[in-house]
Amino acid sequence: MPIRVVVADDDPGVRSALRAVLDEDSRFHVVGEAGSGAEVGVVAALEQPDVVLLDVRMPGGGIEAARAIAESQPRTTLVAVTASADAQVVAAMLAAGANGVLAKGRLNNLGDLVERCHGGEIVLATPSAAAGLRIFADNHRAAELRN
Repeated sequence: MPIRVVVADDDPGVRSALRAVLDEDSRFHVVGEAGSGAEVGVVAALEQPDVVLLDVRMPGGGIEAARAIAESQPRTTLVAVTASADAQVVAAMLAAGANGVLAKGRLNNLGDLVERCHGGEIVLATPSAAAGLRIFADNHRAAELRN
């Protein structure tokens, strides 16, 4: 049974390219698309996908959308795609519940990376992955100390 995916990006060209890569791979079935944070929440609630592949910086906020989907659909795997090399973005997406943060320029093995995330792995394929993970861990430790 194919992994059901919703693709969300505010750039129709990027959205189309992501969909094309996944459509060519028999492991996946794209069940919906969205162009904003608000729209991806609606599409994800309607389609109940296995994976939401979403842009970090889109209208309505990719990070906020990821957080809302993680809370309302805890079985859905969240995978972020970003053009940003900002370590804070990696940390924020992990804190929002994402299993993966992938650089848009490194998507030649998109299917394998999405499948690994869906299988439970944390996949950070961005130049700032290590720094983002350190920020996430430091923030987590600081929160634990406050509690």
